[in-house]
Amino acid sequence: MASDSESDYEIELSEETRKILQQVMAEKEAETERFAALKRQAESDFDKAKQADMSLFTENWQLSQFWYDDETSRALGQEALDNTDDSSVIVCISSPSAFVKLMSMDPPKNAKIYVFEFDTRFDIYGEQFVHYDFNHPDSFRLLNELKGKVDYIIADPPFLSDECLTKTLETVDLLRKPETGKVLFCTGAKMTDLLLSRQYTLTSFDPKHRGGLSNDFRSYSNYASIKFPARQ
Repeated sequence: MASDSESDYEIELSEETRKILQQVMAEKEAETERFAALKRQAESDFDKAKQADMSLFTENWQLSQFWYDDETSRALGQEALDNTDDSSVIVCISSPSAFVKLMSMDPPKNAKIYVFEFDTRFDIYGEQFVHYDFNHPDSFRLLNELKGKVDYIIADPPFLSDECLTKTLETVDLLRKPETGKVLFCTGAKMTDLLLSRQYTLTSFDPKHRGGLSNDFRSYSNYASIKFPARQ
């Protein structure tokens, strides 16, 4: 039979657990309401919705979400703008923080910009959001409309595995314009050999993440970048 002190401890622990659960549920409810409000705003005034930033989106580690820091996001967004014009099509694959930053940088109004992402929270961007699962590289909305028509792609496969990268490459090859479509991959340094074998070049730009990562990250391009030259 438990002593009085042990019983008190168990009751106290149960109460503490209850408080933690209540806090988690309250935070989740608040986040849901923020997104509902943002979605309503997007429906009424999309220009205001573009002011959304990544602070609204908590990282989900189960989805391998690790957002870029602001400097990296801005550099990627600027690189996309520097290599496109007002009639270009830009796609950010599994790189929502680059997309969100790009949308805040006043891109050309006639440019078509999409985010391919598994996380449906990003559907606040309406038609610019394409639900994407790397496991099905040739199955997504707008495949027929965008096939072979994308001018610039930023891709960041969610997992550091040959399978994930290979399937993302399949999507990239479906989307990019033959010969002229430019692609910038951001992924772990351990994926270098596979990307080099696919004719990508290791650049001098190393993406950084908001919370830091234990894995070294690199970037790879299929074009000669002025701001991200080849690593010597």
